[in-house]
Amino acid sequence: MTVKTLGYLTIAFVAVFVFFRYLMGYVLPFALGIFLAFILDPLVAAMAKKTRLGRGRSALIIVLLLVTVLLSLITWAVTRIVEELTALYGYLPQYYAEFNRIATELLRIAGDISSQLPEPLAKAFQEQWARLDVLLSRVLSGASGLVRGVPMFLVMLLFTILSTYFVMKDRAKIGSFIRSVVPPRAFKSFKHVELDILGGVAGFLRAQAVLVLLTMIINVLGLTLVESRYAVGLGILLAIMDILPVVGPGLVYIPWILYQAIWGSPAVAVGLSVLYGAVSLLRQVAQTHLVGREMGLHPLATLASLYIGFRVFGTVGLIYGPLSAILIKGLWVSGVIPHEDGVKD
Repeated sequence: MTVKTLGYLTIAFVAVFVFFRYLMGYVLPFALGIFLAFILDPLVAAMAKKTRLGRGRSALIIVLLLVTVLLSLITWAVTRIVEELTALYGYLPQYYAEFNRIATELLRIAGDISSQLPEPLAKAFQEQWARLDVLLSRVLSGASGLVRGVPMFLVMLLFTILSTYFVMKDRAKIGSFIRSVVPPRAFKSFKHVELDILGGVAGFLRAQAVLVLLTMIINVLGLTLVESRYAVGLGILLAIMDILPVVGPGLVYIPWILYQAIWGSPAVAVGLSVLYGAVSLLRQVAQTHLVGREMGLHPLATLASLYIGFRVFGTVGLIYGPLSAILIKGLWVSGVIPHEDGVKD
């Protein structure tokens, strides 16, 4: 590898870091719009050709169909969750009384343990207990933050839908404008980068969709086997939590397992532990293989991107890491980053 190649790679890594750290929030709706337009464009082109409605009307129909399907799925999921939460509400007084009893017992046990320990150990125990309190406060704060973020999410969704429509409608005009302002050689490289990156992002999202579907099915079946009253609603919720690294299904599973092991049914605790272990193992093993295959990356490169992304960006880096790998790979394959193998078409 030459010094020139290393220099270009360094610039690329810095640019990717700056993009995800400082610019991602500002361009995300438009980036999603371009990606969705890339995915849906074959449908728009086919409809425009067969029906002679033109790209504008065909794009509008496809976007409306997409919104209808998404709203239908969201409505179904929310309806099931609300139904099961309504059923849960009837047991809420019983659960609340049980929670108070358990919390009081835990505080008593913690006080007894702390009083019987040597002073250094007692101090360390109290510090860990304080950290647990801070962690629970952060979890509750994060949950309220998600609720407060709903209006911003709806605004972002609206701009994503609008940008998707306009990119599909005026694809030829946008392409002509870019071609007019970008030199021919750079435009050729840009097309290589665009296709490779969009294809890689599509593969990444396909892999995530498959993982979420698998974990949802396993969660629903497993919770049905342990005779949970809320198998479907919890299965959907846990699958959604599984794609949010900051939260994770452990937030539900671990307290539930501890409760069943100490105050409930040990058999249910064992069943939940097996289910949680199976879902976690599937996620970790399948993610590296499936994401790498869909993105066209070696499993080792995928694993490295997940780890580096986590160390650089935190938990959200589990998403940013693979996306950064896609960007770097697109720049490498297109020849924007010069290397000895040249451009691979």
